[in-house]
Amino acid sequence: MPILGESAFFFSQLMGGWRRTGAILPSSPRLARAMVDAIGPLAPGQVVVELGPGTGVFTRELARRLPGHPIVAVEANHDFAGRLRGRHPAVNVVAGCASRLRNHLAELHIEPGRVGAVISGLPLLSLPGDLPRAILASITDILPPGGRLIQFTYSRRAWRRFAIDGLQRGRTRRIWLNVPPAVVMEFVRSAC
Repeated sequence: MPILGESAFFFSQLMGGWRRTGAILPSSPRLARAMVDAIGPLAPGQVVVELGPGTGVFTRELARRLPGHPIVAVEANHDFAGRLRGRHPAVNVVAGCASRLRNHLAELHIEPGRVGAVISGLPLLSLPGDLPRAILASITDILPPGGRLIQFTYSRRAWRRFAIDGLQRGRTRRIWLNVPPAVVMEFVRSAC
């Protein structure tokens, strides 16, 4: 689909629930490349879990650059999920909440120990109540020691309010060619 068509679809979803969408435009290809770069090396067959794929900008980059790795995309918006299934038939698209990752993987017969990385486009800073903490706990529950969470944000400073048990903060990288500019944050699952 042309970029204009993706943007129009994204905008229609944004109007239906801006807090869940969390952005004014789909992520840029430059941000998608930086997110996938941050995953680092994966063992053969390791699974990549994508949270909040939206229009599939990160999904497309994951599928292109990691063809030997199963991808599970978890999207709460059923319209986005349906569209993603049609565009990426090789990706396991789950229409559901990211706070239930272990259950979603079990339904796909994937052991959490096979997960090598979680890449998140979720607007965790704008989600209501305890949902952000529940999602982060769900991520640490499925990531084995050494596994990575790659998250982008528009406000690195606001992330200071999150104490993320079991994840150690790693490098950050600012991506200027995105609207608005974004920061890619890396977290590594600690051994205990």
